[in-house]
Amino acid sequence: MSLPLDWAFSKVRSLLSGELSSKGSPPDPQPLSLAPFETAGLTDLAVLPLRASPLQVRACRAGIAVGNSHQQTEWTTGGGALGESGWFLCVQNPAWALWQLLDGPCRSPDDPEDWLSIAETVERFGAHARTAMVHRSSVVGEGTWVGSGVVLHPRVRVGEACRIGEGTVLGAPGFGMIERGGRLLPLPHWAGVVVESDVWIGPQCQVSSGLLDPTFLGQGVRLDAQIQVGHNSRIGAGSVLAGQSGLAGSVVLGAGCLVGGKSGIAEHVVLGDGCKVAAHSGVTRSWPAGTRLAGFPAIPMGVWKRTIRTRSQRE
Repeated sequence: MSLPLDWAFSKVRSLLSGELSSKGSPPDPQPLSLAPFETAGLTDLAVLPLRASPLQVRACRAGIAVGNSHQQTEWTTGGGALGESGWFLCVQNPAWALWQLLDGPCRSPDDPEDWLSIAETVERFGAHARTAMVHRSSVVGEGTWVGSGVVLHPRVRVGEACRIGEGTVLGAPGFGMIERGGRLLPLPHWAGVVVESDVWIGPQCQVSSGLLDPTFLGQGVRLDAQIQVGHNSRIGAGSVLAGQSGLAGSVVLGAGCLVGGKSGIAEHVVLGDGCKVAAHSGVTRSWPAGTRLAGFPAIPMGVWKRTIRTRSQRE
């Protein structure tokens, strides 16, 4: 997914105050959208984060890559966006450039105050949902139950036959910040949340809006109460998360994963299909499909059990 970029590139370049360079004979730059650097294509503009590795910078396929001088060197020596040709907009602070794009040419057109009235909410979801707040731009499928106190922010899409528990919030801005002038400014999160069909979300959960890609819950996912799902995270079909567990930003869970209560998974961690995480665990790195994890930092459960047994014998 990507966000529309309606401005002419000359205006975008002026906003970012960047130095444009090219190699080869690329066409005149005119990106149509702002996309994640990992998935951007030839018609996209992508901002390279500082966490991007040199290999990721060289592999970026965006029509225009935005980054700092060090990333420009990597891009120039590598294949770049178009193989032997491409564009690079060099800026002093890529994170600030991303904030300017999100707050300017990519700002959402939705009216943040355009919520359903109480009467409209009751008519659609029943009298029990009279205290829910549902933004008019959100989409809710047939047969979905919405509890009291639920908040559905703009750009939230919920499938059919879902259950959204009392006090749950879908689509609030993600927890992404940029330091500017001694202050932490929140990055605007416009990508929203996508919930497929037959998903149950318990009371008092929070599923944050994505930045450029929507936060995603696959078909048949089950979330217990008081669960945090960070921005850009993706939960595969049929996965189950127990109460008070939490996913940081950009976590990917494969299909059929099980996460025990009070467990935490760090940002950008990827767990393959069918992984199981024991209660009270802290997962700090990625693991392949079918891995059973326990402890902090989480390790394969068999290793963890032997470690605990050895420690007990010593004591």
